[in-house]
Amino acid sequence: MKTIAAWMLILWFALIFQVARPDFFGSGSLAVPLSVGCVFWLRNGTGVLLAGAALLIQWILNTTFAPIDVVVTLLLACVAISRDRSRDLVSPSPLTGFRHTGLIQPTVVLCAGLLLHSLLIVDFQTENLWPVLISSLCIAVPVLVLTLFIARTADQFGLRRRRVW
Repeated sequence: MKTIAAWMLILWFALIFQVARPDFFGSGSLAVPLSVGCVFWLRNGTGVLLAGAALLIQWILNTTFAPIDVVVTLLLACVAISRDRSRDLVSPSPLTGFRHTGLIQPTVVLCAGLLLHSLLIVDFQTENLWPVLISSLCIAVPVLVLTLFIARTADQFGLRRRRVW
């Protein structure tokens, strides 16, 4: 319960900062990576619900055509999480492959979500796509990496309980 309350506060503050300083924080540059981090931190339906609520509130605050970016972001995150769970059921030992595989899936989900969010902005023009996307990614990627680093550190120090499925 404490984790859920903490994530609700983190996502709420991200939305507040994003609305308070739209000149500094681009649209989606805080809410999207923290929502993806929430889903990959909790790895359950509660994380998806919290992230979905935060992304829908962001959609209401920064109206775009349709919340397609929210749906795609949550679907990609759910697919990544369900793959990890099915892999954990098959082999409970950690895979000895690439060391940073835990960063690839959330980063792909984040990039897809921010790209769709940038494409769906109401005053979209093709010449403004890359500057808007790059400025959002410059803030979003470090925020996501920091969130995942904190999650990994909490796992290593035993501060977070993970259910064995």
